[in-house]
Amino acid sequence: MDKLINLKVKEYINEVDSPSSAPGGGSVMGVVACLSSALAGMVGHLTINKKKFLELNEEEQNNFNNSIEQIKNIKINLMEIVDKDAESFNLFMEAMKMPKDTEEQIKNRKNAMSNAAIKAIEPPFNTLKYCYELITLFDIVLKYGNKGVITDIASAYILAFAAAKGSILNININIPMINDDNILKKIKTDSVKYIETIENRYLSIEKEISLFNI
Repeated sequence: MDKLINLKVKEYINEVDSPSSAPGGGSVMGVVACLSSALAGMVGHLTINKKKFLELNEEEQNNFNNSIEQIKNIKINLMEIVDKDAESFNLFMEAMKMPKDTEEQIKNRKNAMSNAAIKAIEPPFNTLKYCYELITLFDIVLKYGNKGVITDIASAYILAFAAAKGSILNININIPMINDDNILKKIKTDSVKYIETIENRYLSIEKEISLFNI
């Protein structure tokens, strides 16, 4: 099968809506985060040549342009996650199928599942981390961006928040199978920091942008 990221939108949707377990939630959250960054990028394109933007001082313009460039790079990394999540899930399923008839086989299977779970957590954890980075960058886009497309940067916040929440689910489902305490501690500590920051900033944005209120 072609790489998921290379499929047409309709093809990808139908691939998700199939009897196969992959691509699943982790891959979809990667797509959602990609779209979030793409919306912010669009706001950037529709800002840089506007009169109000050109009236900003050089430092403000550079700050905006650097943020847009960082968002673009994050988008590229997120596109890789769309396929990596599906690949890591397949590795986990292979570990699940290992024999468990003897104590040694059970031990080997448990270790293989732990390693596979660590690999399976990487894509959603990275999606979460990138959403954490995006939220701060979105604040700069919101501050200096073209107000004519404010709904698009507002939508970018929504998608980043949704992708982060979905990624937490995909992280948590794998945590019980990991038997490395050091890795577990780092995953849990960083995940809590990332999701709390994202959620707090998103809720703050809801209050700041009057368009959220009907």
